[in-house]
Amino acid sequence: MNQTQRIANAYHAVTLKDPWYGPPLADLLAKVSSELAITPPIPGAHSISALLQHLLLWNERVRSTSETHPFPRWDPEKEWAEPSIPWNELVARWNQSRDLLEARIRNFPPEDLPKQLPGRDYPYEVMFEGIVQHTVWHAGQIAMISSMIASRSS
Repeated sequence: MNQTQRIANAYHAVTLKDPWYGPPLADLLAKVSSELAITPPIPGAHSISALLQHLLLWNERVRSTSETHPFPRWDPEKEWAEPSIPWNELVARWNQSRDLLEARIRNFPPEDLPKQLPGRDYPYEVMFEGIVQHTVWHAGQIAMISSMIASRSS
């Protein structure tokens, strides 16, 4: 198995099937109602919907990065101010983006992984491994928020 296949398999596990640490993101999202999705766990915190929209944005950034389209800088004030996408549409867009990103990683030439990422001072490999880690981080937040809100209604 080459490095791109290993990274794609890790992304697949995190998002759809059998990550080593617990449920994949798809299972977490399947348990989230549209009402729960927009409920912040505490005042001023991000909701599940905001976190998933953030993941969608970064998936698309990673997927579209190329020699002609440099990886954009993170602008948190602008990013978290994006208009909310309705939950059902957001989940559908996430599912499509997830599949397209996995395919992009899986089909990326392994010999190009060490090449410098346009717009950054690190290689493509760091970006692809980073999106897996980024997804794990926010999946954990989504699991925690779901648990916090569910325990309040018990």
